[in-house]
Amino acid sequence: MHEYSITCSILDILNKVVKENKIKKIKKINFEISSIAHIEPDSIEFYYNFLTKDNNILKSAKLKFKKKKAQIKCGDCKEISNIENLFVTECPKCSGRNIKFISDDEIKIISVET
Repeated sequence: MHEYSITCSILDILNKVVKENKIKKIKKINFEISSIAHIEPDSIEFYYNFLTKDNNILKSAKLKFKKKKAQIKCGDCKEISNIENLFVTECPKCSGRNIKFISDDEIKIISVET
């Protein structure tokens, strides 16, 4: 259900962009989602369509989602690594176990096409 509040935040950002740039129509919005985020793109799209049904500037925009690989940072060798498996227990470079997940925003607007 947190996708609803995320979508509301997205719309706040988009409305600001529309106003500041005097955009007449948004055709496509490109997003990046962290692979460790618990966000369902289908839910974001559902809420987006529901919340923009009366907004002629936003309502027919296509939403494109791209998953960003998770990253870890090793506290021993300081290496940052992209990982596929979220159950990694050691650094791929030095095999150290002093690792932590580093994550950007859960979801980020990469670009808006008009």
